This record gives sequence, structure tokens and C-alpha cells, in this order.
Amino acid sequence: MSPRIVVLISGSGSNLQALIDAKSENKLPGEIVRVVSSSKNAYGLERAAKNGIPTKVHSLYSYTKGLAKDDKTGRASARQNFEIDLASVVRQDKPDLIVCAGWLLILGPNFLKEIGQVPIINLHPALPGAFDGTTHAIEMAWQKCQDDQKAIIAGCMVHYVIQEVDRGEPVIIKQLEIVPGKESLEQYEQRVHAQEHIAIVEAVQKILGNKS
Repeated sequence: MSPRIVVLISGSGSNLQALIDAKSENKLPGEIVRVVSSSKNAYGLERAAKNGIPTKVHSLYSYTKGLAKDDKTGRASARQNFEIDLASVVRQDKPDLIVCAGWLLILGPNFLKEIGQVPIINLHPALPGAFDGTTHAIEMAWQKCQDDQKAIIAGCMVHYVIQEVDRGEPVIIKQLEIVPGKESLEQYEQRVHAQEHIAIVEAVQKILGNKS
């Protein structure tokens, strides 16, 4: 029986598309059984639908709407309920692997506890130990190179998800050199995304390849 994969997304789903393409080329050792999105407007939902993959929207906003921004207790409780319910949604599909492919919310301790032993991997557009917990890692790496006026090694990685954000054991690492003044931020961003699309497929192959 083919391993079962649940993919979590928040946006355009280009990394999801890389997994879908790998599947169509018989290069993905598993079946994407569901795509869960934190946003009902995520284009990745359309990508999934076009390929016959069931989808589910699980939005944090539906838990926090009506709560004042300074209601820290209420918001913490809402976040806890959101995570527990998200874990319940994901567990229904009995996944062998959960892939965060552009999922923009931190998966906190409540989610991790409820999921149990199912491995979770995440794509982070930086190297291990660099720019943890930020969605601006690509921009920050490029800017650091320009500010320091010396070449640096940056890139992206796929890592296991643990409670410490972006600190889980790396599965796949892709290194890229940035040279000051050689390319625009947009050009570097394109290079990173191209490597992400390769890395996310390689990570699934590495983890599930011996289980199919």
C-alpha cells in the first residue's frame, strides 16, 4: 500500500505543484491524500482540485475573529483549540508523512502532541541555524550579502518539525552562493524557489522511499 501524504499550505502552492509533478512522473513514493490550507484564498487549493486531490480549509481566523487584539488569554486559548482541531483534521487521513509546503503558521506543542509519531517536515528558505522563525529569510540573506559586500553561502532546507521553530534535524540541504551586486533580490528568490521544488521532492523520497 502506498504511503499516505498530507500537505499543509497557505499560499500559491508552487511547492505542492512540485510534489504533484513528481507524482505524475512516478517519482513520488506515496500518495497525496489531502491538502489542508490555512487560507480559503490559497491558489494551492486550485492546484489540488485540478489534480483530484481532496482539500480542506482550516483557518485560524475562524477561531480568533471577534477577539480583541490585546486579549492574550483568549487568543492563546483560541490558538490551542485551532491546533488540536487541525491535528484531528490531519489524523483523519491516517498520514504516514505530513509535509509543510509553504504553511505559514507555527505548529505548536498542542498540534505536535496530538499528531504523535507521524513525521512532519517543513521547507525553510535558509540553511540550518540561519534566520530561524522568519518568513523573510530569503530577503535577509540577500540583504546581508549586499551590506557586508562579500559573498556568502545561503540556500534552503527541508527539516523535521519539532517544537523549536526551524531547529529540527535537516533532511535535505541546498546551498547557494550569493555574490554582492551580481543579482537582484528577485533573481535570488527565483533561484531559491527552484531549489525548494527539488528539495521537497528529494526529502519525501528520502523519508518514504524505503516504505513504498
